[in-house]
Order: sequence, then structure tokens, then C-alpha cells
Amino acid sequence: MLPISEIFYSLQGEGEFIGTPSVFVRLGGCNLTCRGFGIKSRFKDREFLGCDSIYAANSAFSKEWQFYENSTDLIEKIKSFSQTKFDVILTGGEPSLHFKNPILSQTIKYFLQREHRVCVESNASVKFKFDEVLKHLYFTLSVKLSNSGEPLEKRIKPYVIQEIIDNAYSVVFKFVCNAQMCRNKKVIEEIKDLLSKLSLKGNKIFLMPQGTTEKELNENIKEIYPICLQEGFCFSDRLHIRIWGDKRGF
Repeated sequence: MLPISEIFYSLQGEGEFIGTPSVFVRLGGCNLTCRGFGIKSRFKDREFLGCDSIYAANSAFSKEWQFYENSTDLIEKIKSFSQTKFDVILTGGEPSLHFKNPILSQTIKYFLQREHRVCVESNASVKFKFDEVLKHLYFTLSVKLSNSGEPLEKRIKPYVIQEIIDNAYSVVFKFVCNAQMCRNKKVIEEIKDLLSKLSLKGNKIFLMPQGTTEKELNENIKEIYPICLQEGFCFSDRLHIRIWGDKRGF
């Protein structure tokens, strides 16, 4: 079976294809906790601390996940949202944990054959083997920085990142930053240290503000955009937060 936290139709809110109509397939399970992001969620009278999609990352929430037993049902669910062309976004949690699952592989293949762009949002810390299907995907690598609260050896895996760069159809980086990291120059140091360990192929580097409210985004943006101009990085907003706030399913 394939665990899925939620499937929804919305505008891509982040990164290279921001504003594009997309069906998001949020897969359940993650290898990281990212408690440093400090987002609090409650489930069955328990409080959890982590990222803004902890309900997909933490297996404690699995009782509210859907478990698909075949690709036919998943494909029909994705198709049901729109008759027009849309991107398919595999997110999570950490979607690469499920790349060996034939239900996911068959679903990806179906939409690739019909010329949908299939994108993966990954933390790039899970090693997996590329097959011919995965080589056609667009990867956004949201490699976690120290503000995630994860230890360096767990969140930074240069050999995994390089494997994705060398094999995926397209790869961009998206780093989540806050104002404090920018003011003390830590964000530049961490990103440059990582990039120095990689053989890049003209991959775009996006900086994105940490935040689940418009006020928090704006405060962090003030410190981020000068770095983008200085270093030649791209800037990514969080469009869905500005339109819908911190609501699930958007």
C-alpha cells in the first residue's frame, strides 16, 4: 500500500513553477523531524513540534492517512481535480522513501506518458536508485539548514544530492531561511559550504522565507532579498500562505 496524507488541487506556492495549477500528492512518512522550525500541531490530545507539514511527516498521524492499494484508484483521484493540464507534485513528508513502491511508480509513469510535468519536493537526504521513470522528474531539493534543528550528518548528504543532480531531468535548490540566519551570515556560509562539495550543472538556487503567516514571511524577506542580489540566488515567496494562510489542502 501507499500512504498518502492528502491530495489536493491548488496553485504551486513555491519555487521555480510558482503559480502553476498543480495536484499535490502529499506522501506519508519522513526521515527527518525538523523540530527547529518550531511549528506546533495537535493530534489526539498530543502536541507535536516540527515542520508545517508534520501531519504528513510524523507517523503518529498515520490514522488519518489514506492507504492506496493500487495505482488505478490513485490515478483516478488525481485526474478528478481538473480536465486541463496540471503539474503533479510529489511532496511530503519525504516522497523518495516511496520510490520503490510500484503504485507510485505506475502513477508517475501514467502522467508522464500524458505529458504532465511531474515534480518532486525532497530533502535530498535519502539514498535511492534512479530508474528510467525517475529520470524524467523535476526535483526541488529543499536541503535542510541548521535552523531545522537536525544534526548536520543527518540532513546533509552530498553524495545523495550529487546522484540526483546527475540523473534527474531538472534540479533546483530551495533553502528555507529566517532573518537571524541572514543577519549573522550563517545562511550564506552553510549554502556555500554545501555547494562547494557538489558538481553543479547550472542549477538554480532559491532562498525562501521561513514562516506560516504573512507577517513572518515579510520580516524574513527583508533580510533574504539582499543576499539574493549579492550572491545571484533566486527568491521564492510562499504564495499559498499569502492567499490562504496556514491552511491544509492549499
